[in-house]
Amino acid sequence: MSDRPTRVESDGRKRVVPLGPCPWLPGWEITHDHSDQRDPYVMIRQGEGSDTVNAISCPIHDTHTIVPTMVDVRPLRRQGRAAWCSDCA
Repeated sequence: MSDRPTRVESDGRKRVVPLGPCPWLPGWEITHDHSDQRDPYVMIRQGEGSDTVNAISCPIHDTHTIVPTMVDVRPLRRQGRAAWCSDCA
């Protein structure tokens, strides 16, 4: 479990406080940074509450793929970066 602070957003759901803005996608925030792993990725989001849009992003190519929910990232990660980064394919 993460020790990161959370906040309750306008839709009543609790979400982690972002780490900061995404430098390669203006208007997006980094929520989880796994760029130091063997198969690096960064989780980003835009908006708040029910308007939140989540994406997995490749820190090598600055590309991203929008995912319906954070859980939908798991199968993509298992397939490797080529499954969600067109430049890694």
